[in-house]
Amino acid sequence: MRKPFAIALSLALLLCLAACGSPPTAQVHTFTDIIGVWFTEELPEDSLCADPDTLRVGRTWDGKDIFTLLRVQLDGALRAGDVREAWLRLKILENNGGSALRAGPITGAWEEGVTRGRARVLADIPKPLRQALAADDWLLIDVTDFVKDWLGGQGNHGLALFEANDSTETVFAATGENEPRLELLIAR
Repeated sequence: MRKPFAIALSLALLLCLAACGSPPTAQVHTFTDIIGVWFTEELPEDSLCADPDTLRVGRTWDGKDIFTLLRVQLDGALRAGDVREAWLRLKILENNGGSALRAGPITGAWEEGVTRGRARVLADIPKPLRQALAADDWLLIDVTDFVKDWLGGQGNHGLALFEANDSTETVFAATGENEPRLELLIAR
């Protein structure tokens, strides 16, 4: 009794796959050529990548924001509908209780020599981000909506990252084997 049922179920599944087509496959595309700078608003002497091997977000002891701006060039062959998920992966080097990040898309072009006070002008209203702490202190940040918007035709000028909590600072690696990366899960 069990054997005919199992055979019938297997045949039904094969017929369904033949009629519906095979399920879409997924590939992961990783982008590592990310331009990033950090600066402290209103404190230019502490800003503009004083340490080019790190990226920082948080607040200074006197309440000034520390921003990180990130930009990545995406493959022109990708389409918004192809992207299932997009995750920004940052390696945490130091953390004093922070990492509750917000991000806003940057609405205009910027250069590495960004001047103080410009991040608030360039960044759209920052929103909280879905995040996860992975093994070995990698912070995964869900940027799917931003990437889909860029691939859908909105200007890709990157993101401004802000710390959501007061009096915290997080330092991320910016170069080497721990450099930031953008990972896209693509359905094909």
